[in-house]
This record gives sequence, C-alpha cells and structure tokens, in this order.
Amino acid sequence: MSNSGSFISFPEGYLGSRPQKFDLIADNDAFFAICKPAGVACFQHEWSLGRPDISMALRRELLNEKPQLKRLGMEGLFRVFNLDAEVSGILVYAKTEAAEEALKNAVGSRELKFVYHLLVTNKGDSRELICDLPIAKHFSEPRMLVSHKTGKKCETEFKFLRNFGHGFELWEATTNYNRTHQIRLHAAEVGLGIAGETMYSKGEQVYLSSLKRGFRGNRGKERPIYDALALHLVQVEFGERLPELPVVTAPLPRKFAGLLKQLDNAGGRKW
Repeated sequence: MSNSGSFISFPEGYLGSRPQKFDLIADNDAFFAICKPAGVACFQHEWSLGRPDISMALRRELLNEKPQLKRLGMEGLFRVFNLDAEVSGILVYAKTEAAEEALKNAVGSRELKFVYHLLVTNKGDSRELICDLPIAKHFSEPRMLVSHKTGKKCETEFKFLRNFGHGFELWEATTNYNRTHQIRLHAAEVGLGIAGETMYSKGEQVYLSSLKRGFRGNRGKERPIYDALALHLVQVEFGERLPELPVVTAPLPRKFAGLLKQLDNAGGRKW
C-alpha cells in the first residue's frame, strides 16, 4: 500500500504552463489517491472556471494510455468526493464502477472521516469547538452560506493543536460530511480565521518581514511565505464497514510546512 516516491506527472499545458507532478499517496485494487495542491480544481464547475482541472487532465492521459496510469489497472476514472479548488490534500479516485458505488455510499452514509489541518488566528480561549450550522449555496455568489431553511446538515469539530506565537495557531478540523466550503465557513462561524482566507473571513497572511527583525526583501510588494489558503486535507479514514481499506494520509505542501517551520523558528511553542 505504500507508494513512497511514486507520482503522476503531466506535461506543460495540461495543468498550466509548466509540467506538474502529483504524489501518488495510496493505491490498491479499489482506488488510488493523489495529493492535490491548492489552486487546482477537482472537476469543471462554475465556481472554478479558469482553474486547472485535474480530473480532465487524468482522463486525457488515460485516453493517451499513459504508462503511469495503465500500471494502476483502472477500468475508468471515478471521483469519490470533492475537494475545494483552494484547498490542498487528499483526492481519491475509484478504479471501477463497483468501487465508486461502494465508496460514494460510504461517503453519503458518513462512514468516512475527513481530517484537516489549518493555520488560523483565534480571538477566543476555547481549545475545542463544534459547529453544526447547515449550509446552502448562495443564490447569486460563488460561495456557501448558513441557512436553517434550505441548508444541508453538517458538523465540524475543531481541536487546538499548537500555538506558534505571532497570533497564529494550528488547529485540526474533523468531519464526516465534507461539503463544499464547509470547513472554511464553519471555521469563520466559530471565530477561526484561516490564513489566506478572503471569502468567509479576513484571514491574515504570514510575511517573513513580520517574523524577522530588519528583514528586507526584494524591491516591490512582499509575498506571503505561503501564498495559498492554509487548509489541508491531511487524512481520510474509511470506516469500520470498509476494514480492507486503509487510512490515507498526505503531508503538508512544502511551502505550508515551510511556513510552520518559520513560525516555529520565530518563537513557537507547544501547549
């Protein structure tokens, strides 16, 4: 089940102007999983128009009989759940229609557990928070909103992991629902501002100049250390009814991990 060093690559033009390479983090008879970077859409959707589409790129390479994909032994490509384009982390594809049905039924029955890590600013003192507000698609804007009338139920549990100082904390978010924008909206509702968030809260970005005294960057506007939403799907657990399927984990993106290291070096501490 280990695929250390395995990856799926794409030539330039498939997912942008440069070649791309995604880590293959799980592979068995039923499914495979890759680690998706932030900024790449799972599929074509009105909210992600203009973004690179990884499902389309995979299908294109499957038709081209790319050796990396042929070795996986797929009957087709079947996406099991969605992951917001702005979010990095685990993306699972079933290899057969039967596996797709079983896995989607498990998702729909709340048998899968999704675990996210998020870097936030927090104005409260709580170390565990729960948000169960129902969410619905906004009638005119590309975002979700809380709606007790038309919203679908969902619940997110938030747990404090670490204080880094400088106003930033690392938290864990766990859910069995994984609805579109759910973690982002629920985080904002409980007072957690995710670094890089602009839609549901004003999430602060982290700049090297704010961590190092006397830092002088290149001329021009300074870029944040991690120029993306600091929210990552780090683990998916497949539940007791699917004991033959593993727990899949995905490491943080290199620049996200680098951001935490910079915060740590600047005086972070464990609680």
